[in-house]
Amino acid sequence: MKNFKSYKAALCSICLAIIYCQASAQQSYKYSVDLNSITNDQLTVELICPAITKAQINFYLPKIVPGTYMNSNYGKYVHNLKAFDKNGKELSVSQSGDNGWVIKKATDIYRISYQVEDTWDAGISNMVYPMCGTSFEAGKNFVINTPGLFGYFEDMKKIPFEVSFIKPAGFYAATGLKPAETGSTNDKFICENADRLYDSPIMFSLPDTTVIKVGNADVVVAVYSPRKQVTSKFIAANLNKLLQGSKDYLGGKLPVDKYAFIYYFNGEQKKLGITGAWEHSYSSFYALDEGPEKNIIENVVDITSHEFFHIITPLTISSREVKEFNFNETVLSKHVWLYEGSTEYTAHHVQVWSGLKTPEQFLETLAQKINYSRSSFKDTLSFTELSKESAGKWAQQYVNVYMKGALISACLDLYLLQLSDAQYGIKDLKHDLSIKYGKDKFFEDEELFSVIEELTFPQVKDFFTDYVVGTTPLPYEKFFALAGVDYLPAESYRDFLRWKIQVAPGNDGVKKVLIKNMDAVSEKFGYKDGDELVSINDSLVTAENIEARLDHLYSILKEGDLINIKVNRKNADGKMELLALSAPAVKVDKTRKHVLRFIPNPSAAQLKIRNAWLNNHAAKAPAANPADVSEIDQVIKALYEVISGPAGPRDWGRFRSLFHPDAFMAAFNAKRELRKFSPAQYAQNNGPFFMKNSFNEKEIGRKVNQFGNVAQVFTSYEFTAGTTPPMNQRGINSIELIKEKGRWFIMSITWDDETRDQIIPPAYLNK
Repeated sequence: MKNFKSYKAALCSICLAIIYCQASAQQSYKYSVDLNSITNDQLTVELICPAITKAQINFYLPKIVPGTYMNSNYGKYVHNLKAFDKNGKELSVSQSGDNGWVIKKATDIYRISYQVEDTWDAGISNMVYPMCGTSFEAGKNFVINTPGLFGYFEDMKKIPFEVSFIKPAGFYAATGLKPAETGSTNDKFICENADRLYDSPIMFSLPDTTVIKVGNADVVVAVYSPRKQVTSKFIAANLNKLLQGSKDYLGGKLPVDKYAFIYYFNGEQKKLGITGAWEHSYSSFYALDEGPEKNIIENVVDITSHEFFHIITPLTISSREVKEFNFNETVLSKHVWLYEGSTEYTAHHVQVWSGLKTPEQFLETLAQKINYSRSSFKDTLSFTELSKESAGKWAQQYVNVYMKGALISACLDLYLLQLSDAQYGIKDLKHDLSIKYGKDKFFEDEELFSVIEELTFPQVKDFFTDYVVGTTPLPYEKFFALAGVDYLPAESYRDFLRWKIQVAPGNDGVKKVLIKNMDAVSEKFGYKDGDELVSINDSLVTAENIEARLDHLYSILKEGDLINIKVNRKNADGKMELLALSAPAVKVDKTRKHVLRFIPNPSAAQLKIRNAWLNNHAAKAPAANPADVSEIDQVIKALYEVISGPAGPRDWGRFRSLFHPDAFMAAFNAKRELRKFSPAQYAQNNGPFFMKNSFNEKEIGRKVNQFGNVAQVFTSYEFTAGTTPPMNQRGINSIELIKEKGRWFIMSITWDDETRDQIIPPAYLNK
């Protein structure tokens, strides 16, 4: 009997487990779409529904989605929505508003079916940004921004979604999702909830993909270019340095292990009204005009940089309004300065920080933003109010988040660097906020400024009160001066009169270069409306090279130089004839507004902030104190001294003077993974920690091997950090040194911490 009871108990457990699994399996959405079946530019969406416990329920497609700050009303593109029970009997369905449907006898719902038309082609009076929309091109390409196809039941957004596609043979699904199943004609994806589903665009087409390894992450570059003018290989090659620089900017590691850049280059459909991109946690989708890849790559890199850094804000750091997003009511956070503004700033800052752009180019970008912001938008509008009402009352002011929003972050960055003695900037602030919140925790809208004050300095509270919450315009002259940069509201200068060029198709279909809107320079040449420009100083011009020709001309031109041009002009008989025209180059007085310019002789304090701001730490290491580098023993002593001390700044000049220009550092982390970085990156990454915490490291043992001008030192260490609770650790630094030009240089330092299973041998504990 005892054995029987045990068997019976086990059988009951198995039965309960089966029942539980069946119940759990029912609590998910099971969507299916056949991409091979398109009727009237519409796809049919089928849903096997989760179990419903209400007598009546609402089914929704999103009204608004994160990162758009406008109502998209995806429900307007859904037609003929029907609900059925298990026996195929149709249930009562009535539409409620643009995005909802009321279904009666909801406990009987088994299946829902509806048709969806793509937003790019639909003749519906509604605005959906193309980068957030859908496009169905049979046999060519399918842009699946998931909010445009898949809905959810009210109060049931937190259960899994299973989405299956039948696709044309050989098509590839470019997405940040990892497929649960994949084949030549099918793909299946599983998302843990509606937020993850709507966070995951998918583009189906024949594959053109390139993978870049960026630290811990595989980054996929997927391209659809119908005229083959753009390739993933070219895009990836031009993104690689940006991505590697971004990894270093973020401290050597990306917060994801897979990321997908999904590019749709429009070369066959009607021109999109707006082009751009939409950011996501594990991917970003781009709807751009197709063109020769060399001509468009700079713009692609700029846009890509912005979208990529959204993995930090708001996809890691964000408020309740973002992380518990309401897809069917317009409830926005007041911190768009952080989500879009700081991301736009970071997208440009990382390029100068990693050497992709010059400091002068960086300043010019910021100056253009000041110009656009102050000339086109309300400079006294509270940015928190703009954020809350960016989809309503202040929708026409929204674009300013990419202008003044970025400038708020630029000024905050410089202010933090000044307050911290060049040790802590906005990059470090966002790092600390990422640690505090992360992907699964939100902040309350009202608490953020207080949290930032606690993480940084009391003075920062007034910055937010005055310039973000308040209506006081940013005093650019004050903040940019901290880095030795002059801000000039207006500046007079002299420059050449320039043509206003227009490119238009001629009667033969070939694009012609015309000079329209006749101005003073055109009249001096005797140019007439309708003339076709053929050459400048005997160099032929075309629609493709005219801008480059003019740039070159004005780069070498001197006032008074004779410019010779040739034009095609219709004569009295209506025939084109070639004419030669000429005129001297003339300069006139002009005015430009909102100029940023580096001061040629900044003070030591300004230069320190400028170098920290632009990552110029490694530009030239300061000369070493001979007492620090004359002997191996002195180098080791100086190394320990320079990083030890109470909370506050370190002498990073002395630190860098110990290293060879080609030196590197490396360490094993808690997962036993080796991370490599430069001495400058060590200073950037650890400076903020030392500012807040005491840190004292001492040598507890040493073993030296030397041959001539090379040496290898095993120096055992023990450190104490003034964290809460205090942190104590021992380990070994492996240091390689060379002697050159009469002094010793550190070529590399690699260290590993002591663990319970890895004890420092006694031989390395004797000095």
